[in-house]
Amino acid sequence: MIILNTQGVVLRTIKFNDNDLILTIFSRKYGKASVLAKGAQRQRSRFLSVSQIFSYNNYVLKKQKDMFTLSQGESIKSFYNISQDLESYAYTSFIAKLVENNIVEGQTNNRLFELFVKTLFLFSEQVEDRMFLLDIFLLKFIDYMGYRPDLNNCVSCGKKFPSYSYFSLEKGGVICGNCSDFEKNFVKLDKTTIELMQYILNNDIIDCNKAKVSPILVKELFFLLKRYLVAHFENVNFLPLDLLK
Repeated sequence: MIILNTQGVVLRTIKFNDNDLILTIFSRKYGKASVLAKGAQRQRSRFLSVSQIFSYNNYVLKKQKDMFTLSQGESIKSFYNISQDLESYAYTSFIAKLVENNIVEGQTNNRLFELFVKTLFLFSEQVEDRMFLLDIFLLKFIDYMGYRPDLNNCVSCGKKFPSYSYFSLEKGGVICGNCSDFEKNFVKLDKTTIELMQYILNNDIIDCNKAKVSPILVKELFFLLKRYLVAHFENVNFLPLDLLK
């Protein structure tokens, strides 16, 4: 039997018979984990609070065969406010599904875990620009999953140039005007967007969220990140964001 003490966030819950739940947890020490929470559907269950969607908790998990069983749980932060705001709930649902679909059971990603928890904290507060916060998360998610964009040199010819106008979705970086003639899948960008991406990649999400960015720039960056995600990641589901239309 394996016993695991870890922090974790509930990404998804599934009803299992009349009383139990199966939790999909993003854990600090194990990555994605499927956890059986016995009796968690009961109103007086000791596991009720630590089985809520998006809740951040300390867990003691016992593993037998292919699944963990929840042995103990202690709430760190419920993030209840997220469910009370439609926009925050939609964005958080989207990133939770994105994380769930792309992390691996038994494989840790501590930087992504920290990023995810900080993002939940920010969405649970009074955030001025939720779409910009989503942009920040997505760019850092792309980086922490191993697809950090190259924003300093043309990814085709290696040339350094003062003005960046294009981004190759296939090659994952900026391309100069000459090389853009040979690219099929690229996005035209303003130089300011590239500078914003560099700032986000080099700073903590808490600090990035304090920046004042124009709505036009936020939308342009989201358009790029949306296409970049589709080009490099599987099972990217934008359905939760349709709630905001």
